[in-house]
Amino acid sequence: MFRLIAGVAVLAALTACSDAGHHDDPMLIPAGSSGAAALGQPVTELDTLVDWVQNATDECDDAEPATEQDLRDYLGPTRFPWYASYVGAWATCKVAPYEKIGLVVFAPGAQAAFQESWAAALRAGEDRSNPDWAFGNGFAVTAGPLGVERLGLRYLMCEPGDIPAEGAVPSDVEGCVFAALGHRHE
Repeated sequence: MFRLIAGVAVLAALTACSDAGHHDDPMLIPAGSSGAAALGQPVTELDTLVDWVQNATDECDDAEPATEQDLRDYLGPTRFPWYASYVGAWATCKVAPYEKIGLVVFAPGAQAAFQESWAAALRAGEDRSNPDWAFGNGFAVTAGPLGVERLGLRYLMCEPGDIPAEGAVPSDVEGCVFAALGHRHE
């Protein structure tokens, strides 16, 4: 019983602190009540994402569009196939404490397809956990803690044991949610 109470208290504290300071960000005003639309305004252009991250962090001034080979090198051979086909454009930049983060704009219609492929892989028993990226509407930041804690984005969570009871919105795929859990440990 103590574990349950302690777990709920930690979850409530993490959910409450992870979204602090983002309530007035126009980029995060929901465009819908569920799915990626519930995460904020749609982003379809890399320049829009880069400008927003620069304004929100006062960093990322060194942003540069990157190639598919750069993405392969950045993600490595295991993770590259999990993400690559869904990426429309991406750039990298430095935002402390990270030397390099990825700013990803999904290809048109690819964010929901990404969610479905991830959920299907988990259902099939593939050896992976929830994605460590932080998601917005049409985009993601590869440094999940930065995206959630500093930018007000959400994690995609499809593993049943990880899905919080509060502070989450349904994703575009049944059985998954977008959740704003700060200080996530794996």
